[in-house]
Amino acid sequence: MQTAFIRVTVRPDHADRDARAMLDLVEPTLGEPGCIAYEFCHDLDDPGLLHCFEHWKTCQALDDHASTAHMRALLDEFGSADRTLGFAPHLSLS
Repeated sequence: MQTAFIRVTVRPDHADRDARAMLDLVEPTLGEPGCIAYEFCHDLDDPGLLHCFEHWKTCQALDDHASTAHMRALLDEFGSADRTLGFAPHLSLS
């Protein structure tokens, strides 16, 4: 089993838009082979901080998730010039 906790800091003026982009990942991600859980939420204290919890059957399933079309689209969206992240996402694996 592989569990990932991801914190993404975004520009506060784009937090709602970026949160919607992350929410759009939930349904297709839950349909991926090996996905046990995929949850997303805003930080209650920091509007520019987004959290994601992922639980996968195998490390390979998590690796495969990173190369899906919906993940690539999200990364392209977050990487666009007008939405530069405050810093790189923080990823913790267990």
